[in-house]
Amino acid sequence: MAEEEKSEEEREEELEKLEEELEKELSVHIPIAITPPEHTKLLDRLNAMDEKVEFVAGELAQKQGEKIGTALGILYGAVVGILIFVMFLI
Repeated sequence: MAEEEKSEEEREEELEKLEEELEKELSVHIPIAITPPEHTKLLDRLNAMDEKVEFVAGELAQKQGEKIGTALGILYGAVVGILIFVMFLI
């Protein structure tokens, strides 16, 4: 039994060594990157351009909505006017 216990202890030690080796092999070293000031300036310029594009797109959508609203208003007004005219004829 002493031999079996030693063999079990040896197996456990071997397993621990293998686990340590695997941890060393599988551990990934993540590089640390520092953003240069040019990158932050570029991001600021891109954000400013994005805001301008969003503003212009919003204005264009609003103008398009006004045109559609005007057309629908004229259409509804014409329909109501025709219905009232027909009601007075009867």
